Amino acid sequence: MNNDAIFVLDETGFIECNRGAEEMFGMTREQLLHKMPHHLSPENQPDGVDSEEEAREKIGLATTGDSQLFDWQHRRGDGTLFDAEVILNRIEVEGKPALLAIVHDITDRKKADETRLETEQMFRAIVENSHAGIFTVDEVFHITYANDMVSQLLLRPNEEIIGHDFREFLDEESRALVAERYVRRQMGEDVPPRYEFNILRKDGSKRRVEISSTIFRTASGKLRTVGQVLDITEHKKADEDLQKAHDELESRVGQRTSELSEANRLLQNEISQRVLAEESLRQSELKYRHLVQSANTIILEMNTEGRVTFFNRFAEKFFGFSEVEILGKSVIGTIVPPRDSADRNLAAMIDDIIKNPERYRHNENENIKRNGERVWIVWTNQPHFDEQGKLRDILCVGIDRTEQKKSEQKLARQEREQAAAAVRNRLARDLHDAVSQTLFSASLISEVLPRLWERDEKEGRRRLEEVRQLTRGALAEMRTLLLELRPDSLAEADISYLLNQLGESITGRSRVPVAVTVSGRCSVPVEVKVALYRIAQEALNNVAKHAGATNARVKLLCRAGRITLQINDNGKGFNTRGVPPNSLGLNIMKERAREIGAGITVRSKAGEGTAVRVSWKSLSPEAENDGNR
Repeated sequence: MNNDAIFVLDETGFIECNRGAEEMFGMTREQLLHKMPHHLSPENQPDGVDSEEEAREKIGLATTGDSQLFDWQHRRGDGTLFDAEVILNRIEVEGKPALLAIVHDITDRKKADETRLETEQMFRAIVENSHAGIFTVDEVFHITYANDMVSQLLLRPNEEIIGHDFREFLDEESRALVAERYVRRQMGEDVPPRYEFNILRKDGSKRRVEISSTIFRTASGKLRTVGQVLDITEHKKADEDLQKAHDELESRVGQRTSELSEANRLLQNEISQRVLAEESLRQSELKYRHLVQSANTIILEMNTEGRVTFFNRFAEKFFGFSEVEILGKSVIGTIVPPRDSADRNLAAMIDDIIKNPERYRHNENENIKRNGERVWIVWTNQPHFDEQGKLRDILCVGIDRTEQKKSEQKLARQEREQAAAAVRNRLARDLHDAVSQTLFSASLISEVLPRLWERDEKEGRRRLEEVRQLTRGALAEMRTLLLELRPDSLAEADISYLLNQLGESITGRSRVPVAVTVSGRCSVPVEVKVALYRIAQEALNNVAKHAGATNARVKLLCRAGRITLQINDNGKGFNTRGVPPNSLGLNIMKERAREIGAGITVRSKAGEGTAVRVSWKSLSPEAENDGNR
């Protein structure tokens, strides 16, 4: 009370004040007297109400004898704002009604409340993002809180868990165990906080879990138990399998003592090592899931400037920075390089995370340790907002997956090498099967051509034309293979040129004449051109290998943003219903058509040849106009 400001006011304003009022507001008594309360307030209170109107309402109520107690934001003489608690009571001064106002500065209390709220939100976020199931129960076993991992363990939504007896989710043996341990602990016995039991899931299945529990009392004195559970079903199964293997070998020892004594010793050693390894792994996983500093995961918090405001011990050990060294520093240049190894702008990414945190609930990026080592981290990010909805900070939980990333990169490199080898082998095979055979045939005909010409000029001319067709086909086949070796050439070449080369190569290879006609101006995107070329290539390969045709036709019609490609042959045909989808490359052609949004039909009957038709329509208005020109 000694530090409180005390005022006496009537309808004209303040008529008296104490020394505390002068100190609190930084004004003299003369400056304070005859001012109204709203003169010492900002224009609006934090909740948006008009200070003058609200002050008049409070004064009016107090004047009628209704004492007022409320929080109010004041303004000192230097313009700074502070929060206060105000009490208004009606009094009489020299027989006239007046009000006694006591103003208590609550700035420190407000700051303490905000700090406590921020701490509570941070720990709540950590609990909600924990990989362990965390819950609390009251003195009668009713669950009062459960995080998302508990719902995942029980296969139940949160509303089917909160308020229910914890023992409902245990099998009969575990219910008795939990009750017995609870009673012993209530009686003051020293009961280990960590033990195992079985939980019942919603689908009827059981899972073995390990629990670590602690009893505490709330501010109101009520007893509460907080538990942290970890699913150890797979670990228990591994232990049981190992024990079973041990028992089986033990039964054989009696029959083969001399032969298996050494093997048994080695097996016992292996079992011991496996048990130790499993226990070590279980302990490691529990530590990994402990809250805040005991967590075996990277947990940090950064503010809206990208500066570190919290850094747990695991993060210190992992990155090589102490808490003193990292707090207040920007993540860029410390644990995040400005650009990653692929020249991706990570500084811009951090800015975008702060501006749009909802887009980065989960992300993966390259990080850097203090010693310069590059590592890959998977981050789970939880933004925190203030009462006005403005971003206050972002809690980041990270897991190191550097080794997995290296394995993925190695596997991708191997796959690229295998794909390149497959292409080389296929091109070598095509070169041998198509070009070599064609040139060999042309060579044989050329050798006998002079003698044949002398004997029968007409037959010689026919054979000479055949040599011409063979060499043109070989040349076209070579150009086609060069296109395969140089994908950029395939993208740059005109579609009519590609189809003509394809027709000539098929003619040279299979002796089946292929007529190619192109109508209209064909200006299409590269991916559409390549897809149409591949479909035509697959269809003509079928003509050469399976159709038994004497001729084939390729027709490309381009008009008004539409393209129609049709491949016909007069071969033996086939029953389209009796052919598996993956036969004759039908699936490949359909997939290529689907990738560019085109329709494709394949019509064929036995003895009537085959027709493949592809229809593509541009979605671009420019393409429509270009087609109309």
